[in-house]
Amino acid sequence: MTKDRISYIDFGAGIMILWMILGHAFGTAWGLQMYGLWDVKDISLLPQGPPYYTKEDGTISILSFWAFYPYLHFFMPWFFYKSGQFFSHRSITEEWKKDWSKLMCQFLIWSAFGYMLYVGFCYIEGILTLRQISYRVLKTFFLEGHIQLNVPLWFLFTLFCVRQIANIILPKQDSRFYWIQCISVILLGYIVSYTAFRYNHHLLPLWVANGAAGLAFFTMGYCLQKYETKLWFIVPCLIGYIACCIWGFPVVGMRSNTLNTGIYLLNMPACLCGIVLFNVLCRLISKYAPLLSRPFEYIGKYAMVIYVSHGLLYISIGKILVDFEMTTLMPYTLWIILGSYIVFLPLLCVLNKRLFN
Repeated sequence: MTKDRISYIDFGAGIMILWMILGHAFGTAWGLQMYGLWDVKDISLLPQGPPYYTKEDGTISILSFWAFYPYLHFFMPWFFYKSGQFFSHRSITEEWKKDWSKLMCQFLIWSAFGYMLYVGFCYIEGILTLRQISYRVLKTFFLEGHIQLNVPLWFLFTLFCVRQIANIILPKQDSRFYWIQCISVILLGYIVSYTAFRYNHHLLPLWVANGAAGLAFFTMGYCLQKYETKLWFIVPCLIGYIACCIWGFPVVGMRSNTLNTGIYLLNMPACLCGIVLFNVLCRLISKYAPLLSRPFEYIGKYAMVIYVSHGLLYISIGKILVDFEMTTLMPYTLWIILGSYIVFLPLLCVLNKRLFN
């Protein structure tokens, strides 16, 4: 832990990480309540809990948690934006070493835990072959940017790549063409991510699109953070966010670059409006209601640890219930996952501290 921490950032990170892990818990729970019903076309067979929609072929699919509760759907863009807020240029070697130590070491260690669990589940499912635990794993990493079974680690790999690219192409603060370069990078990320969604998102690796979007939000944080307290900037963001609340949020799954609801092209502007307002509120609450913000600030200090480890819990629980066909427990999946968070995440935070300090 660093001694000089920014309270409103920790507060925001605490809220965002809790929102994220809750969404993953709900998503897994809804999916298991639909266990065995993914291909049905009779709505009367569906459980009452999970929100769902009918696809073009008539089969049923589950709405994501963030499509159903979209008010903080910008949580992943917020983490890229936050990283950009505190970015400063270094030499290529220095930036590589810093990010390797902070991001990729975490990626490799927690990927190793995920890989061990993956091999165990392959054995349980009777598919433990050399091809399954080598070729399939490498293929997943190349196409999706993570090692099975710890899917959320895609963020660390993408952020590592984004920071290396940003260190090379983002202008320094005293650059003559500062705004032209920043806007060009944002537009580049916007265009690449949309093109991947619109034309080729099933063929390109996922990290092309989420890396482009991540670079755009990273650049926004880099060049806009000094204006977050300006009324002329806050008011349009407030209007934009209210408009989204009235007419519907464009919700895009950032990892897979898939559209859940709304219009894809409006996703980045909507996320930016949400991020700015969220940061303004975090500043105000952290300053004027510290007793309210303090618990979330404490969680926010461990946001990275919670992020890299929580996937091992909700994914493993889902696979255990399916592999052992524990259908009687599936309706209680949400509570099982939340209980595992409460019990194991503090222990994993301690483990991570031992590994990295």
